[in-house]
Amino acid sequence: MIDYHHKVITIEDVMKMLSISSKKTIYTYIQQGKLQPINKDDWHIEGRYEFDTEDVIRLQEELKKPGLTTKEVAQQLDISVTTVNKYIKQGLLPAFQEEYRGINCYFVHEEDLDEFKRTHEVGRKPSKRHFYDAEQNIALFQLFVKKREEKEQFARIISVEDPIIAITDQHEEVTLEALLNRGFEAAYEIEPKKAITKEGYATFAFKQTAYAKSQLYKLMDVFYQYLSPTNMRITPQEENEQFIIEIKPVLLMEASQELVELLDSVLVSGKVNKRSRGIYIDSDVEVIRVKVSGDLKKELEHKAKELGKRSIEELFLYAVQKL
Repeated sequence: MIDYHHKVITIEDVMKMLSISSKKTIYTYIQQGKLQPINKDDWHIEGRYEFDTEDVIRLQEELKKPGLTTKEVAQQLDISVTTVNKYIKQGLLPAFQEEYRGINCYFVHEEDLDEFKRTHEVGRKPSKRHFYDAEQNIALFQLFVKKREEKEQFARIISVEDPIIAITDQHEEVTLEALLNRGFEAAYEIEPKKAITKEGYATFAFKQTAYAKSQLYKLMDVFYQYLSPTNMRITPQEENEQFIIEIKPVLLMEASQELVELLDSVLVSGKVNKRSRGIYIDSDVEVIRVKVSGDLKKELEHKAKELGKRSIEELFLYAVQKL
């Protein structure tokens, strides 16, 4: 049992206090400024992050809020609080009022915000920063190797937040800086690719694992080399301890049956077909053409814009999903 009377606690203690099973969540809280390690700038002296118990208790209380505040919603959508309030008043974003710390506030349930994100395009173009550091050209789950040994050593990037964290094949978590100092280097360079314009994505679900040599992570190496982050989306699902990987249609110049079977084992939607020149991964999106009058087209374009949709096609898809 943790002795919470001690002022300084470790990341494992924080996870127990907040009932969190993944260290990545703690790193996210640090990145968002919700948690401040007392040794953030010189943590390498102790070899770990350390926290003030009172700061963790403060976050513990904050997490007990009945929902997300309008400010938190605005930050997630990358829009102003005024715009969030407008969406609430228009009935586009479900919300409820409740007293919190003596003030009557609007709150939004996480699931309602998730649904809103799925059906509305607002704010800036979604960032890839949570799985790709463009400045350092480092991506989530990217493979690193150390070859100057009798036996090759492996490591995987498990967080691209600051600091970038990797896990070795000995299950040791280290920063990217420490990894490079030990003689590790990227197994391949992620080269930029042109955006693929073909409609839709193929979707895969990867279970989180601390095993650096995992076969599933080898798929990420293939995706990064053939598609680059330009044509990929990664969505963490911490409640299921998995990641949803979405990729644009692509021909992999690989022919092994083992790779086909591995892709099929984690495929959620889309198609994996072995072709003469390799393996073709396609979305399951089909095009449906509808002819309308010019006036109706203008009305549909206006409605799409009003609901935050990028096109009439997205408006139709939204309408069908609501049936």
